[in-house]
Amino acid sequence: MTHTAVPGDVRSLRLQPSAPTQRPQRVQVARRGPPAAPQPVSEHERDRLARDLHDGAIQDVLAAGLAIDLCLADMPAGSPMYARLEHAKRLTATAVRRLRLSLQNLREGVNAPDEELPDMLRHLKARHQADQLDLSVAVTGTPVPLSAEVRQSLFHVASECVFNAAVHGQARRAVIRLSYGCGTAALCVADDGRGNPETLRRIIRGQVPGTGGGYHTGLADIAARAEQMGWTLRADRSDLGGIAVQVVLRTEPG
Repeated sequence: MTHTAVPGDVRSLRLQPSAPTQRPQRVQVARRGPPAAPQPVSEHERDRLARDLHDGAIQDVLAAGLAIDLCLADMPAGSPMYARLEHAKRLTATAVRRLRLSLQNLREGVNAPDEELPDMLRHLKARHQADQLDLSVAVTGTPVPLSAEVRQSLFHVASECVFNAAVHGQARRAVIRLSYGCGTAALCVADDGRGNPETLRRIIRGQVPGTGGGYHTGLADIAARAEQMGWTLRADRSDLGGIAVQVVLRTEPG
């Protein structure tokens, strides 16, 4: 019988008994508790975000809309390019409305649903404490219950007027006056800024080109909201030297 030589390195190999199969170690996973509640945004930070939105993205979209208007003026009506530009203009108008809604939510989202109007207005005072605007709130008469829609709409009017006084009118002082009378309520925002009441009246009446579509969107919102709610809206020279915007509404059926 012929024996085949086995190499030494192979002969030296020995089968080692297999190690006992080790059980996989359990990975200890820390139990996660409920997600942490989001931290509320401070009044100052909310106001800063609102200003950035108003002076940044909204103005950029409005500028794009105005640029589209200029292009439309150079295009023959009925042409394919004219139709495309009109579509682009509608898109910018939609974007402005959505941004304005976000801006409104930033300014008004701090109010509790059941909060009364005088307390809501005092939020504006607290919000502008860090600014250069000296804002005060005066309430006269006996407060009467108002619906949530009316309270929120009046707050929006006051917020927009205060913002315009501080940013556009360069006012140093403003007063929010809320007065309750016999079956009526009046909200007036007066400032010492550089605004012109006649110009404001023309803006409210929609007589300034571009109002609502490219310029003065906030004032157009105030006018539209007052008309929708059936309120009387007027603009006059204030006793502080600037503009006084006032809305009057009935609190009892006429």
